[in-house]
Amino acid sequence: MKEKYLNTIANLTLSGNNGKLSNKYFTEKRDMNLDNKEQGYKFSRLWLNRHLASLSKRDLEELDKRFELISDRYLKVWKYPSVEVSTDEESEEINIFDAEDPTNKKLEYAIFFDQKLEVKNTSELFAEVNKTLFELNPQSYFASDLGEKLNLTKDKNKCRSALSLNETYFIEQHLSSKEKFARIMQALTLMGLPDELFIKYASEEEIY
Repeated sequence: MKEKYLNTIANLTLSGNNGKLSNKYFTEKRDMNLDNKEQGYKFSRLWLNRHLASLSKRDLEELDKRFELISDRYLKVWKYPSVEVSTDEESEEINIFDAEDPTNKKLEYAIFFDQKLEVKNTSELFAEVNKTLFELNPQSYFASDLGEKLNLTKDKNKCRSALSLNETYFIEQHLSSKEKFARIMQALTLMGLPDELFIKYASEEEIY
């Protein structure tokens, strides 16, 4: 019993008379009143010792009761704070290079060249950004493997789902959301524009 309860709150007391109380029987500790100086638990004004003053014995059953009594009291006094911590990083505008995997996510909008784009998904973003970048610098598509990865072509029938960049050229848009983001980032990198596209994911409330 001593080893199990020695360093638990069931065995916890506070007293200015530990030297006199130590190694004595429980009833002696409870009633000690040497020289009328009220050293025992029954004279204590502390809530922590009040329960001890009412006991006639101190056994395993009483220790378990005291453990429950003190733990309940502590939980009432020091309640766990009710704090809401937002972990929704999607509520902030973030650079596309820092964005999480867009799979199964919706967009609220995007900021491209300091202009707000009212795009609601990766497909709309993919279309708007590629049309703008191709008009700005088509050579980046032709002089790198970007054009090959996007299946850049004049024949839209060579694409499973063709996206028109202008009156002449088409690219494949039948790609996963993750792949669309990858190709957007590749194009921005090739043109030295990694800081020109920010997105804001839609929150769950906005989706539903």
